Amino acid sequence: MKIIHPSLYRRPELFFRPSQIIRRILWEFKRPKKNVLVSLPWGLQVNVSPNDRIGASILKTGSYDTAVLECLYRLVDEEDLCLDIGANFGLMTGVMALAAGKRGKIIAFEPHPEIASSLQEHIERWRETPRLGTIQVINKAVSERAGTAQLEIPGEFHCNRGTARIHQAGETGETMKLIKVDTICLDNLLDDPQVRIGMLKIDIEGHEKAALSGAAGLLKRGAIRDIIYEEQAEYPSPVSKYLEQFGYTIYLIRKGLLKPILMPPETPLYELGNYLATRNPQRVEKRIANKGYSILRNLC
Repeated sequence: MKIIHPSLYRRPELFFRPSQIIRRILWEFKRPKKNVLVSLPWGLQVNVSPNDRIGASILKTGSYDTAVLECLYRLVDEEDLCLDIGANFGLMTGVMALAAGKRGKIIAFEPHPEIASSLQEHIERWRETPRLGTIQVINKAVSERAGTAQLEIPGEFHCNRGTARIHQAGETGETMKLIKVDTICLDNLLDDPQVRIGMLKIDIEGHEKAALSGAAGLLKRGAIRDIIYEEQAEYPSPVSKYLEQFGYTIYLIRKGLLKPILMPPETPLYELGNYLATRNPQRVEKRIANKGYSILRNLC
């Protein structure tokens, strides 16, 4: 019982989907040695590695960053244009595409060529899903200007593919290798004054401020409604200060057993923080108020 009892009370992934407890137990006794095609709780399929942090979490619990996924699903409206910056293999891309519906569009940015290829394979697999929005993959890094950069691949990349990041001049590492990648600036890509972005999710290992600096025009004219970002520093950070200049209200996202919890941004962190910045806090608080996790049921 030690395998399941404590987790049951702190993991909505098991509380709302008791059948996942069996898979969790099987993981302890017989871990797969190669990639596995998994049906996610919300109905899409992904090919995951048991040796990758995100893949292992999916195999054990069925999900990863569940509170963030739920916030994305609740806050994205039908027909929204959404951006997934640092899309990895598309976990959050898929949830936003389901929320946006057939007339919505997701632009997914993933600079690492192998991961971008995995993302494209998943999108092809999802293509027949009736209510899925259009997904465009851009194999470039989002930054403050268009050009090129070095993508840093650390030694632990084989067990956590989310650790690749834009290399900063002067940094060194014995196990690090560098890949040249193209960069793109959001203000240049989305220069139509009529464009409106419902949700921008960004997780790019410390390069968030630079990427958002390249969207200063969009932010200034209020073209981005909501932003969810991972932060390596506690509030107030350079990212939060920058967004507050444009009128955003910041919340810390925490995973509650019955629903995501929005907390004051200055709440102390016990792990990397996921934050929500919004231009409409009343809308956000209303959308997040109800109990439950929609993403832990089939949405397709």
